[in-house]
Parts: sequence; structure tokens; C-alpha cells
Amino acid sequence: MSKYRARHCTKCNYFIGFALAKPSAKIGEVRVSNFCLNCNYKLPVHSIINGVRRPAPGLRRSELRLVHSTPRVSSLVPEGEIRNSDMDTKITPADYARHLRAIGQDLEVLHLSYFNLEFTGDGYLVWVKSADSSESSKPLLRISKTRLQKLWRNRTPARAIGHEESYPISPSQTGRRIRYSVQELDRIEREQRARRGRQSGKADGHSLSQLLRTLGDLIAQRSETLLGIAWQELSIGVVVETPKGRKEIEVYRPDNLYDLWVRMYLRRDNRAFLDTPR
Repeated sequence: MSKYRARHCTKCNYFIGFALAKPSAKIGEVRVSNFCLNCNYKLPVHSIINGVRRPAPGLRRSELRLVHSTPRVSSLVPEGEIRNSDMDTKITPADYARHLRAIGQDLEVLHLSYFNLEFTGDGYLVWVKSADSSESSKPLLRISKTRLQKLWRNRTPARAIGHEESYPISPSQTGRRIRYSVQELDRIEREQRARRGRQSGKADGHSLSQLLRTLGDLIAQRSETLLGIAWQELSIGVVVETPKGRKEIEVYRPDNLYDLWVRMYLRRDNRAFLDTPR
């Protein structure tokens, strides 16, 4: 597992991961590696120079006084209704596993091999690049998809339940974003719960929904705040904010997440066995 520091990308406003190489001496040149998880943009910084660090001269600041103020409440809506609406839309770390599992179940019908997920505070935003760019780089995939379209000509394409919108990638390309609100995630969860009730069998630890659920459990256990997830076939970059306010990117492999899923699955299974009344 690799770990990087994280900053917002100046080009697409997603996240850039960067790391400093270990210097061979106390004073010397240190190389900087950085990359954007969404648009592959790189900062125009190749290295930094380590040297003697001198403290900046102190600046005089005027005295600041703390002002206590209460939030203004509109007279048109009762105060109790505003508080209830805030509680319904607020997402806590304890909700990450449940919400990410529902998003994974919805994205599984699209058969995506890579996407970027962003946590917006009151919902989730999934960034998906246009299929035209990926097909042009993989001609074999384009041929196989054309053949499938001939076989399944009358079948409607799968769509996500979340709200879709387009966004520009470049002057000639556009992508799409899928927004998931709390209400839409609750709807997906109810439908999947009813479907699981009619079916029998164990959970698939290799599925997208279970791996995303594992990430949500892991982030909640560490008391971190989810910022984003960059999903690819061979690597998953997770952007979090630590309790100390430091933004970091941890890169996992799918087999790493599967091992974590097995541990958490056995832990939940044992907890359910111990909670069974006798």
C-alpha cells in the first residue's frame, strides 16, 4: 500500500497526489512525484532544494475579539422543520459503508472498469469519462461492443438510478457525472434489500459493492473523512482527511481490499452469532 499527500487539482478540481523522495543528504535536491487522479495533470514542479530554514520575521497583528452570534432562522419555516431537514441530509462516517455499498450496487449494472467518486458533504458524485475516448484507445473492445449491439439491438441500455449530468473534459470531449443524494441511496438500499430477500446465497467479496463497503468501514474505523475514491482495475486510490486535518491518498490493490473484506465479514458473522438470543 502506497501513501501520498493530497491537494486539489488546479485543472479539474479533483485531487492530486504528491510525494517527496528521500534525500541522500540534509542539504540537496529532492525530487517530487505528483499526478492527478482524474485528468493525469502534473504540477510544474520537478524537485525542491533542501537548505537551511530560517524563521520568518514576526508580524504584528491587532487584537481579535470573539463575537458570539446565533444563526438566523427564517420566519417562514418553523425552526423544528429546518433542523429535521439538516439531520436527514447530513452524512456521517458511520454512513459511508452503507452508502458506498448502495452506489456500488447501482454502478455494477454499468460494468465500469474505472471511475472517480467524490464526497460532497450531503451526497456523492461519480465522475465517468466518455466511452468514446476509451473505445478509440481499445479497438478490440470497440469491435466486441459492436457485435454485442447487433445481438442485443432491442435491449435498452442499463442506466444508473442517480441523477446524470454532463461536464466538459476538453473542447472536443465530454464526460458525465452521476449524483447520488441521500434519498436516492435510501431508495437503492430498499430495492436491493427486497431483492436479497427473494434470493439466497452468500455475499461476493470480489464485487464492486462489497469492496466499496469495505472502504467505507475502514474509513469509519479510522475516524477519517472521505474525500474521494479513484477506482481502476488494478489500483484504488482513496482520498481521506485525517483527524489532524491532513489530506492523504492511500493506494490499494483489489486483493488487499478482498483480504480486508474477509476479516470484516468474519467479524460481522461472529458478532451476529454472539448476539443471537439463546
